[in-house]
Amino acid sequence: QGIEQGIEQGIEQGIEQGIEQGIEQGIEQGTIQEKQAAVLKLLQHHFADVPQSVVNKISRIEDLKFLDFLFEQILDGTTLSEIELPDKH
Repeated sequence: QGIEQGIEQGIEQGIEQGIEQGIEQGIEQGTIQEKQAAVLKLLQHHFADVPQSVVNKISRIEDLKFLDFLFEQILDGTTLSEIELPDKH
């Protein structure tokens, strides 16, 4: 009976940890998507005609600090070519 109880506790802990990790990942993914959307909106506001290739690159960026950096670059930039977009990020 002690083994069964230990197994049950282990399963419960595993489920709880899985749920917590899933929630954290969901929140992080939501934050990334919000920042991507903000960067794209600012780009479209400043430069009106944003190429699809630029939209695709920004949509692939998942580094929050880099998205913040891009946002600031767009605020300071005068042309789209001044914005440092990675080929892959």
